Amino acid sequence: MSTSRKAVRWLEERLNLTEIFSFFTTFGLSYGSIDLNKPIEEAAREAFTRELPAYTRGPYILGVLTFLVFVFQGVTGLMLAFYYQPSAETAYESTLLIIREVNFGWYVHQMHYWGGNALIALLAVRLVRFFVHGVYKAPRELFWVFGVVLLFLSVNAALTGSLLPWDQQSYWSVTRGLEVIGTLPVVGYIASFLVGGFDLLSGTLLRFYVLHIIFIPLMMLFFFYLHFATVRRVGLSALPGDQKAEAKPLYPDHLIQLVVLSLILFGAILTLGTLFPSQFWLKADPFTSPAGIKPPWYMMPAYSLIELIPHWLAGVILLLAMLGLVLLPFIERAPYQELRKRPILAASAAAFCLAVAVLAIIGYWRGN
Repeated sequence: MSTSRKAVRWLEERLNLTEIFSFFTTFGLSYGSIDLNKPIEEAAREAFTRELPAYTRGPYILGVLTFLVFVFQGVTGLMLAFYYQPSAETAYESTLLIIREVNFGWYVHQMHYWGGNALIALLAVRLVRFFVHGVYKAPRELFWVFGVVLLFLSVNAALTGSLLPWDQQSYWSVTRGLEVIGTLPVVGYIASFLVGGFDLLSGTLLRFYVLHIIFIPLMMLFFFYLHFATVRRVGLSALPGDQKAEAKPLYPDHLIQLVVLSLILFGAILTLGTLFPSQFWLKADPFTSPAGIKPPWYMMPAYSLIELIPHWLAGVILLLAMLGLVLLPFIERAPYQELRKRPILAASAAAFCLAVAVLAIIGYWRGN
């Protein structure tokens, strides 16, 4: 018996390695159940040789990719937290230290910034995929609900994190973003209570830091778990024609695709961090608002709306739009059909996307 096998046997007598291995199933890195009563070698062999249908591979693994980016954000955020000091007196200087003095600190900072943007973009694209393919239909309504909640949480994670450098750009950009949140009925009051008001003071910065590194990540981890638990219960949805495709084993087919797509994704994040680094401005000055400051891109459409119409009306519209997104599976309950066969639904979705795009463009040009 080899030394490695002896080590595995020794650990297996003291730990349930199969239960630890089941973590990969818990968060979507492996499909199908794992028998916790079997030895780790047998359980792993069954998992890796299990044949998977076509609709569990390729472009349908956005859920796994988003979770990997979430883990990536946790790792880079932890590295930054070793040097960051969350107070109005020290936040800017500690960020400057990370960027200028710490080895590869600027690179980790940029990767964390672009990773947050990538997470929002992936979750949004994933919702589009769910809509086009009718994944929100019964019994998979919770796929959509958890996806929308994760998108909202990722936006709040990015917003709370963008304040932490405490420079002019982050201070006034978050101020614009908070103006949007403040218009939302009920939600605005809850958010104001959590952060102690929307005046960006030293105490607000500390609350944002706690929300950013503890509360929101834990909530996202919880909803990722619920999402993958739902996948294990009801299974993934097959599109017409997918069931005829050849089933292939988890290893090497599925894992190779996952590795390739992950390398492309993280390569893009690293490249963006190098070629298009986020700007770092002078220290935040609450009494001087620089020209051209806009809210973060993911809040631009909402900010344009509150600039164009009365705030109370914009808040009502935004809240109704958010509720409509969450409750879509319970509102649109017709059996699944391709979008080209559902012209009213397709036109409504196109009008919504067009309105968002137009508002984003208006917000961009008004800020210049």
